Amino acid sequence: METIQPEFKPLVEQQQRWERARDLDPYDRRAREKLAEVQFKLFWDRHPVGTVARSRLILLLISRSFPTPTLATAYFENLDRMLGMRPRLQTPGQIVLGLGSGRCGSTSLSALLGAIEGSCATHENPPLIYWRPEKAQLDFHMRRFKLLSEFFPLVFDASHWWLRGIDRFFTDFPNGKAIGLHRYSQTCAQSFARVKGQGRGSINHWVAPGNGVWCTNYWDPTYPTYPLPKTARADPDTARAQLIERYIQEYNTKLFALRDRLPGNVMLIPTEELALPAVQEKMFDFVGLRGTARPLMLNAGTVDDAGQMHRL
Repeated sequence: METIQPEFKPLVEQQQRWERARDLDPYDRRAREKLAEVQFKLFWDRHPVGTVARSRLILLLISRSFPTPTLATAYFENLDRMLGMRPRLQTPGQIVLGLGSGRCGSTSLSALLGAIEGSCATHENPPLIYWRPEKAQLDFHMRRFKLLSEFFPLVFDASHWWLRGIDRFFTDFPNGKAIGLHRYSQTCAQSFARVKGQGRGSINHWVAPGNGVWCTNYWDPTYPTYPLPKTARADPDTARAQLIERYIQEYNTKLFALRDRLPGNVMLIPTEELALPAVQEKMFDFVGLRGTARPLMLNAGTVDDAGQMHRL
């Protein structure tokens, strides 16, 4: 166990205080911003500027808190130093987003596109984007995409939250592309339930904090909030399953509407067909870069594979 130096104990106590405030109400932006600033004071010198390790540390801090100006400045200072060692492309690379409700194959999709030579493909790269997006979150991502596209032929990130940031994305990058995955709602909901726990005290991203049935989670703001079901206390698992299915169905409806509105920029793939070589080839054609079709089934019954997807 790491020994805390006496001079850092006040900062550690502040960190714990703001973590408790965030956990009590994940929507409390002030608590997240305070946590971000304290975390940076504790960890700012852990890794040298210009290293991948520093980039991933800052992103970890942002994922737990908020992309404050302090953390954003530190991140882009580090990224600029890292990219300065690479040759700049004559023409900016293609930027692609992966969309899907979650538990729908987005980790596998990231791995497929990450295997394209020279690509920079990530999965749920911070900062989180809320269901009601904060401008600072979107600004951070758009700046990151623009910078990376000057050095990588393909820049990709996949997350359920991109559905809520897609209009800003296409405003900033009108030639960008999006690949949406959709899975049969009941099967998808069952997969969600397996990784969120069971019974009282388990995770339910789709209700407001302080509901007295489920615990809060700092990812809660990235999902829609629904009214507390009348059966929540008597049968929490069934009540949550109904909310998850509603979310998935509504999400997929929005995906299809997006494809219909922007058919040249958006491709939809059923999760059940993602492993098919012919489908993967169509996807590579859509992206405009050659990849290698291969069988994949990551994150099946777990979230461990997503944790191995490196952030940048």
